[in-house]
Amino acid sequence: MKNSKPIKFVASCLTPEQSAACESLGVKIVRNYACSYGEIKPGCVTDFSIHCFNSASLDVLKNLGVRRATLHPELNFAQIRDIKKCIDTEAIIYGKIPLMKIKNPPVTPPSRTNNFGGIITDRTGAKFFLHGNQMYNSVPVFLADKPDDIKKSGISHGRFIFTTESADDVFAVIKAYLHHKSLKINFTRGKFYSKV
Repeated sequence: MKNSKPIKFVASCLTPEQSAACESLGVKIVRNYACSYGEIKPGCVTDFSIHCFNSASLDVLKNLGVRRATLHPELNFAQIRDIKKCIDTEAIIYGKIPLMKIKNPPVTPPSRTNNFGGIITDRTGAKFFLHGNQMYNSVPVFLADKPDDIKKSGISHGRFIFTTESADDVFAVIKAYLHHKSLKINFTRGKFYSKV
C-alpha cells in the first residue's frame, strides 16, 4: 500500500483541554487504542504496545481485522519505509513516549503545573512524568521540521501524544507540523535516525 495521500494527524490526549485544542485544528482524537492482543477486535487501531515491527506482524494484524496499526517507536525511518504496508499505519511523530508501567508508583499529589500526579527525577536531572502507573519519557519526539522524511516513510497517519502540554502548547505543536516549522523546545528525534 503506497502512500501518495497527505498524512493524516491523529492524537491521544490526557486532558479535555488538549482534546479541544486538537479538534479545533482538525486533528482527530483516538481514545481507545488496542494495547494487547486480547483487546484486538475487527476495525480497531492498535497501539505500539502490540509490537508491530515488520511486514509479517502487519499481515497478522490485517488477518485479525485491524484497521490501522501503530508502528513500534524503536523503528527508524528506513525500517518503516521498507515495511510492506497491507493496512494503514501510524507512527508517533510527536510526544513523550510511554516507557514502562510501574507496579507501585510513588504517590505525589497533582499540582497546578503537573496533572500527572508524579515526577521521577533520574541521576542526570531528567524528569520522567507519571500518569497513573505509566511512566513517560522526559522530552518529546519532535519531527515537524522533517516533513519529507515522514512522508517518505509511507505511513498514513502521524500520531501526537499530548501529556503535560497546555492547550497553547498543543496549538503550537500542531501548527509547527502543519507549517513544517521548528519549535524552541527540548526534544529528541527518537529512534527515527538511528542506525540498525
